[in-house]
Amino acid sequence: MSDSIKIIECPRDAWQGLKGQIPAYLKIDYLKALISAGFKNIDAVSFVSPKAVPQMADSEEVLKELDPSDEVEIIAIVVNEKGAQRAVNTSSVRTLGFPYSVSPTFLRNNQHQTLDEAIDELEKVKLLEVVQRGPPWLLPKRHSRS
Repeated sequence: MSDSIKIIECPRDAWQGLKGQIPAYLKIDYLKALISAGFKNIDAVSFVSPKAVPQMADSEEVLKELDPSDEVEIIAIVVNEKGAQRAVNTSSVRTLGFPYSVSPTFLRNNQHQTLDEAIDELEKVKLLEVVQRGPPWLLPKRHSRS
């Protein structure tokens, strides 16, 4: 058992619930400030439909300007293979998060998926990561999973 604690800062969760659009430059400045303050694990963006979550429509733009060091883990939330492809195409995302739930109601409301559809999408996401980055046991530290 490890004696360390991993703290993940999650501005994405707060941002995506806001009604007004936050300009990309403010998100970039905020993320850079978190990194400067010493945060090493940041749940920064999601790659989902802009119709579903307009606040995250600029995720690629935000990450293009971020350029985190190898010590910083940028986490991106994805709900399907298309989102995962967008995430792995960036040079910043190191970890993909998939919001699976055992609650059919949550999955239907959050992702428009059934339990089985969510598992199918998760398998596609995992396969895409292996094809794009290699099997997890061969991944360099930059692309390690938590």
